[in-house]
Amino acid sequence: MDKEQFSGLILIDKPKDLTSFSVISRLRLLTGIKKIGHCGTLDPFATGLLPVLFGRYTRLAKYLENHDKYYKVTFTLGKATATLDLTSDVIAEIDPQSLEKRILSGELEQSLQNSLKNQFIGEIEQIPPMYSAIKLNGKPLYKYARAGEEIERKSRKVTIYDASLSPIKYQEGKWQIDALIHCEKGTYIRTWVDDLAKSVDCLAYAEELRRLQIGELKIEDKPVHLDDLFEIFNQNNRDQTLIRKILKEKYFYPINDILSEFPSYSLNQNELIDVSHGRKFSLNPDKINLFESEQTNSFQIEATEQSKRILLRLNYQNELIALAKLKTETLEFDGYEKVLITNEELPFIK
Repeated sequence: MDKEQFSGLILIDKPKDLTSFSVISRLRLLTGIKKIGHCGTLDPFATGLLPVLFGRYTRLAKYLENHDKYYKVTFTLGKATATLDLTSDVIAEIDPQSLEKRILSGELEQSLQNSLKNQFIGEIEQIPPMYSAIKLNGKPLYKYARAGEEIERKSRKVTIYDASLSPIKYQEGKWQIDALIHCEKGTYIRTWVDDLAKSVDCLAYAEELRRLQIGELKIEDKPVHLDDLFEIFNQNNRDQTLIRKILKEKYFYPINDILSEFPSYSLNQNELIDVSHGRKFSLNPDKINLFESEQTNSFQIEATEQSKRILLRLNYQNELIALAKLKTETLEFDGYEKVLITNEELPFIK
């Protein structure tokens, strides 16, 4: 398979202790493809869903990143760390006997449940952690933190759509609790854990964090494991063509499925040529599939109110070619949001 034709989406199950950028570097080695991007950075200690885009589909990253996210986090009670996770030393600790008394009596668990329900679901305020990639004067906050500097940060509003807590358990010498969280983009789970614990006069840090879902993308849907790819790669003389073939045939996720909230339009060959040149053309209203589902309908109304336009998927033989902009009142073609092909690529569209 030619590199020029290799465009698609895969769902990486990111292992622990690997940065999101390192995942991309490894995929470049495995596939020989340079144009690769990911959606939604995961901390090195976190695992789980990392959508990865190849080729021309890298231009669609922002449409995936804006979807809701689902996480499972295990946090350790009674201790706090500078990074709010297990990757740094403990900087504060509650008396173990006092902690155990609160847990065994059931008081701490009930307090956490009450605080969760009353303060940590819905729209909440978060102050981004010092150990984060947010930049101040072009410098990430974590670099200030490593230099021992504490920078004042403004709080942000984020939405927690739903969250639940498991019973407290004792394992490997630690009191721990699990949380399942459905939240919007930009939520810091480490901060959520820290704030929840402090709201009941306790301390906690994130021990494990796993991303389960982004929008409609779920970790159980065709997960790709880097170790499996490297095993095949090394057993077959480091054959990049073979890896590309395996990814396309077994693991490519249909890009149209994750953009199904946008209405669709099937291009004919002449319209395809117009799109490749970036030219406007007259849409056939009968070919605009506006309301594929109730979800699509409600999304369009929301999108219309917020952005005063509708985005339309332009497909050719079921392959996504571009996102077009429509005028909301008349549904007239108003240009392109993203064009995914060039005129030179037309011979490769099957």
